[in-house]
Amino acid sequence: MNKFNKIFFILLIFLPIIGFSQADIRIFLNNQEDSVFYFCKYRGAKTTVIDTLTIPELSIFNYFRYHSKEKLPEGIYLLKNSKNFPVTEILIGKKQIFTLYINDLEDLNTYKVKGRAKETATYFKLMAKVRQTEANIAALASEKDHYPENVRKIDSLRQDLEKFEESLKTKKKDTFINIVIRSLKQHDFEHYWDDFPLDDARILTYPLIDNKLDTYFDNLYANAPKINNEIDKIIAKTGDCVEVRDYLIWYFYRKYYSPKYMNLDDVYIHLVDEYFLKLEMRNVSESVVNLMADRANYLENLKIGAKLPEIGHLYSIDAQYIAVVFYDKTCHKCAQEGRILEEIKSRHPEMVIFPVEVNSTGIENLLSLYDIQTTPMIYVLDKQKHIIAKRLKAEQVEQILNMD
Repeated sequence: MNKFNKIFFILLIFLPIIGFSQADIRIFLNNQEDSVFYFCKYRGAKTTVIDTLTIPELSIFNYFRYHSKEKLPEGIYLLKNSKNFPVTEILIGKKQIFTLYINDLEDLNTYKVKGRAKETATYFKLMAKVRQTEANIAALASEKDHYPENVRKIDSLRQDLEKFEESLKTKKKDTFINIVIRSLKQHDFEHYWDDFPLDDARILTYPLIDNKLDTYFDNLYANAPKINNEIDKIIAKTGDCVEVRDYLIWYFYRKYYSPKYMNLDDVYIHLVDEYFLKLEMRNVSESVVNLMADRANYLENLKIGAKLPEIGHLYSIDAQYIAVVFYDKTCHKCAQEGRILEEIKSRHPEMVIFPVEVNSTGIENLLSLYDIQTTPMIYVLDKQKHIIAKRLKAEQVEQILNMD
């Protein structure tokens, strides 16, 4: 590099200080042919593009730059290439004027940060160690049946990682890198949330929160009172942090709007009654809350064990089992499911099929009254017309009949 280029390069690095940018991030990528990248922010698992980064015109260096007069909110940000594929994540802390050199995207040890952004540099050290440890643990775990001593080695690796994480913490407890380190700690199920700072909105800036929620609630027994209790405990941990509180409420709403298990309608009802109807939540209109409340009221009559509301001559049918099928005559899936149900009926004469064409009943609010989100919608009733199963595929109906 000649003398002129050296001077130009020094000016390039320190130009943000001369200017008035509160955030000025330059990224040098080695061996990259892309000329366009997308700088994205997280909100849970979802990302939003906040800027398109291109190589500056007339530049003799291959770098991309994000700069702004306003500071970025502290968090984890994602860099995507022109094909919208993730390239790398970058922690943005309080210090937001720095240059990042990446020699090998796959090797975090080659990431070098120049500037005062210590949290950013620490993050790459942390994640390099985490990746290496996870890879070593996975290798040992795959052979622990043959080598029982691998269990001890895995424990040793985890302890070593925890010590390394503690060594990276800053003295100021509220720095974002400390929040990240805390959130990565693993605990048993009973203490799962002990070190996860749900009272800090910065925890929403990377997808770990969704991963932890999915893991925790997918492993809970499908019991509505238990799930409701856990939801209440976790939301209580948000304290005065309304942003995280509302995020959690909406997460649970989406998860239990149409739950995986048919006996969890009480979770939806609980969310509406205890949160949407009682709290002031941002960007939630009164009309939306009223629709939620209406659905919760309908679901009260559609829970497992409840008597399905009368429709047509349903109550006059005398059969051990009744498969009530809400269908649309233009729906190909409905026709397929209907054929499967007929085959099942041939093996189970104790069951009667009761078809209901959703567009020809003349019943007001039919879709809401029976919570029909899609067709076909199948309910299985007992002799007294009580709901014993719902939201089934046709082939699952036989499983229900065989359980008797």
